[in-house]
Amino acid sequence: MSELILHSFRRCPFAIRVRMALEEKGLKFRVIEEDLGNPSRELLRLNPSGQVPVLVHEGRGIPESSVITEYLEKTYPTPALMPATPEGQARVRDWTDWCARTLKPDLDAFKYDWKGLLPEAQSHLRERLIGCLIQLENELAGHSFVLDEMFSLADIHLFPFFRQLSKARPEGPEYLIFPPGVRAWMERINSRPCFVRAMAKG
Repeated sequence: MSELILHSFRRCPFAIRVRMALEEKGLKFRVIEEDLGNPSRELLRLNPSGQVPVLVHEGRGIPESSVITEYLEKTYPTPALMPATPEGQARVRDWTDWCARTLKPDLDAFKYDWKGLLPEAQSHLRERLIGCLIQLENELAGHSFVLDEMFSLADIHLFPFFRQLSKARPEGPEYLIFPPGVRAWMERINSRPCFVRAMAKG
């Protein structure tokens, strides 16, 4: 088996996705921890944007977290992190797309732009984020994970960003209250060995 090498940054949610998938599948891999302010020459060669994660396998560099996790799923299908049905696979990809298009932009604004927003814009941003929490709460209703009882790439792709949201403390009069189902889901994944190992300091 060719060595798996991951160019990563420990706190990057995109890199956390890939480390969780690698750990959940029990794969051996070597991490190259990057300084994102001064990316290595090798990272720039593999991905000229200098962004992580990049997985190197069989001499090829593969960027983009969701592309990497699906590559790992195809290459190492056990244990499965994608459902067998086209419908289930579509649900995973739909949640992944939703994270990129809806959650991530508002999360970034909440983390970095809050102080510069007018009160009305702050209120609208908070309402949108509450809407994201409610949408996930509704999807989790009565289930352990996003796809019912299957821990999947949907959970892996969403969790690092909801984790960031739970830790964000912008200046403002109110913080977000996480609904009970989302809190339970986060606690469940926080204690899952794949996440514990993914976040362990080398």
